[in-house]
Amino acid sequence: MKSIVQQGFTLVEMVITILIAAILSVGIVNYIGDSVEGFSSSANRNRLASSGRTVLDRLAMELHNAVPNSVRTRSVANQQCIEYVPFIRATSYVDPAFNGPPSDVFDMVVLNPSLTFPPHDPLTDPPRKPLYAVIYPISVADLYLDAAQASSPGIIAGISSIQENIDHQGRLSVALENPHLFRLRSPVNRIYIAESPVSFCMVDSRIFRYSDYGFHAQQPTPLSECPPSSGTLCLPETSPSRRLITDRVVNTGVGAFEVIAATLRRNAIVSITLAFEDQGDVVNLKHEVLLRNVP
Repeated sequence: MKSIVQQGFTLVEMVITILIAAILSVGIVNYIGDSVEGFSSSANRNRLASSGRTVLDRLAMELHNAVPNSVRTRSVANQQCIEYVPFIRATSYVDPAFNGPPSDVFDMVVLNPSLTFPPHDPLTDPPRKPLYAVIYPISVADLYLDAAQASSPGIIAGISSIQENIDHQGRLSVALENPHLFRLRSPVNRIYIAESPVSFCMVDSRIFRYSDYGFHAQQPTPLSECPPSSGTLCLPETSPSRRLITDRVVNTGVGAFEVIAATLRRNAIVSITLAFEDQGDVVNLKHEVLLRNVP
């Protein structure tokens, strides 16, 4: 009679099999987890980079429309600001006053696209944004000081109206708020029609855009670094004069804005360095904006 031999796994073999399977499972789980985490981190960094590039494009677009030599920067504690004077048109002047008695009217070549600025009656007309005539701005400090003090002679003067000159086709007649002497002639007779200054400030981890606060000789700062007792102008803290541009900025120890002075070979450059952080991922972006406009 043949004996029947039963075959199977011993306890040792089963334990070894389970141990090997566990090791393989842990490795596979870690591999899948790392892949998912890497994909999520990559997607998060791409999102940060895309958001950051949008902010840089916005800054570059606005700085391209800055009056020459109007860009200045200021860094106070955890706040960094860049300020500039935007212009909406540029053309050639004809006969503003540079010497002799001050004048409150002169002509300039027509603007393209056209721009008129009718006289304003404060009693009946709604408030409007002021416009300024700027001629040959070669000094940042003088530009803001002249505007703040309404200096004459000066680089800048407030505009009361811009209307077509019916006696001279192809010209516009500019009326100033007060009789004014412009300080220097532009080598190319260039005149800029400008608006009030604009500031971009990094406050903690956010960047705000400030407007409608006027000209001041000293660059203004956000309220948290500008106590009323200091005598320094505080930037507006309410909408629409303050608008949030972006958040999640982490520029600890790194300057966000720097103006690199012009040389004989190139115009001035604004260097922008921003670091964005979200969920532990950090994206560093740096962009340089060439200020192409000249006096």
